[in-house]
Amino acid sequence: MGCGARSRQSAATPIMTRTLPEFTTPRLALRPRTPADLDAVMVLNADPQVMRFIAPPGSPAMGREAVSARSFAHVEIGLGYWSVFAAGDKPLGYVGLIPQGEGHDGVQLSYRFAPRAWGRGYAGEAAACLLLYGFGELALPRIALLTHPDNLASCRLAKRLGFRNVANAGGETIGDPPVEGAVYVLPRRRWRAGLTPPEA
Repeated sequence: MGCGARSRQSAATPIMTRTLPEFTTPRLALRPRTPADLDAVMVLNADPQVMRFIAPPGSPAMGREAVSARSFAHVEIGLGYWSVFAAGDKPLGYVGLIPQGEGHDGVQLSYRFAPRAWGRGYAGEAAACLLLYGFGELALPRIALLTHPDNLASCRLAKRLGFRNVANAGGETIGDPPVEGAVYVLPRRRWRAGLTPPEA
């Protein structure tokens, strides 16, 4: 899957966007999150369908202040969130590479899309683009993914991307009511092997 990058530096928000590139795929544009994107994130976080497997309605962790605080905290090391666009200016959702867990000793793939974008392969296309960036430009040794064990669509996507289910050693929870999350991991070496065509 093609994933082209363009560097982006904005005079208006140099801290938040100066190290995150923009990406394009055959159908999508991935643009680093800006404060103007927070309204769209709040719409996602208020949608019961979207949040069914993520967090309870009105959760402080999903409020504007908390989302804003974590949206730009790690941009200087190349981590953060990208708003995902197809045709038009309204974002379909977002993808992100963010620190994993409280210890921040790993990196996690994150994504959230509006229901109108479900079932069209957008999440997989955008996520694959971030894997290329994470394992390529950032040379991350591994990327993790946390999802609700009953979110079968998300579990299938993880497997399609090459992730393997592992034990939830950190006991991370997700959902409402909270349950132990399903943790998937993709090491860089496995990802690179998947890019190598088999010998004839």
